[in-house]
Amino acid sequence: MDSRENDHKYINEIWRRINIKEYDKIQLQKIKENKKTLKRIRIRWMTSTFGISSAVSLTLYFKFGMGMKLILMSTLIFLVSSQLYEYFSFKEIKRRIYRENRGY
Repeated sequence: MDSRENDHKYINEIWRRINIKEYDKIQLQKIKENKKTLKRIRIRWMTSTFGISSAVSLTLYFKFGMGMKLILMSTLIFLVSSQLYEYFSFKEIKRRIYRENRGY
């Protein structure tokens, strides 16, 4: 009876370890997917940030003939505002990913 009990405990321990390893593997896969998603979003934001601010600045320069100082100041204002928007949107994305992984 004692050997059967030990065998049962041993098998239960093996299954527990297998379940833990499977859970860890799934969590690592989720982390990799989330990193890829964040990287894609970050690249998209950076290209749109610099592209839009450059296009607006060039439009202001050629259309209205504004001076370079004014264009540089407007470009900096566009960049700062886009960085603030990006910061708040990333904060929301990270919060959503955290909730997904926590099961909320």
